[in-house]
Amino acid sequence: MSANSNDKPAYSVPALEHGLDVLELLIASGEDLTQKQVAAATGKPVSTVFRMLNCLEERGYVQRDAELSTYRPTLRLYGLAQPHPAYRRFHDIAQAPMRALSETIGESCHLSVLDDGQVRVMSHQPSPHAHSLAVAPGSVYPLHRTSAGRLMLADMPRQRAEAILDSRVLAKDFSKKQRSEFLADVQRLGKKRYSIAPSPITPGVLDVGVLLACDLLGGRVALMVPCLQKWSKREQQDVLLPAVQDAAERIAAVFNQSKGI
Repeated sequence: MSANSNDKPAYSVPALEHGLDVLELLIASGEDLTQKQVAAATGKPVSTVFRMLNCLEERGYVQRDAELSTYRPTLRLYGLAQPHPAYRRFHDIAQAPMRALSETIGESCHLSVLDDGQVRVMSHQPSPHAHSLAVAPGSVYPLHRTSAGRLMLADMPRQRAEAILDSRVLAKDFSKKQRSEFLADVQRLGKKRYSIAPSPITPGVLDVGVLLACDLLGGRVALMVPCLQKWSKREQQDVLLPAVQDAAERIAAVFNQSKGI
């Protein structure tokens, strides 16, 4: 292979590349797409897209809405990743501290990991109460639309954060001014590795998050607590945040120790 990174691989597999292009587009789009939309976005003939979508549907990677003739990705890829030793070990290690955290503060919590410029929820611990906020494991969100994603971006060098933002399809809904303002807001978080802020996704919800001092398969990990804005500012600082920080420290310490075993 040439040293030039722009050169194509010496051994290409066009059919596989077509299928991956279609699957990656559906995952990144955040909305259901028709065959024509997929063809337009990938620059491939509709006939090629038709074959790719049929194959992906048969294998369980995409689901077709028969009424609207649109396609969406399933969680099959997430299911395949679950048996990965690193994910399994991290999930097992995190369960006890997450359960203790939920019982202490009476709120649900979840772990999110940076995955190819997006935020993926990998583990969830429900609240001990009958009613609480929940985020489904396997859910994927645009990095710049979540509190966890903003924390992760704030911990990166600005150049890398900008590169990730500019590489994601969903970041294109930012105007130049909005992009600049967003990056300024992220920079204000600094390197403190925690945040207490209203949810960018759900009105009326407060997100308390802490970055873990470890990574999973090269991706940053955040422990997040979504809760209704019933906590006073003093309680947020004196009760919620210390509890989340303590749980994050315990998870990271055990996980980092286990990697050396």
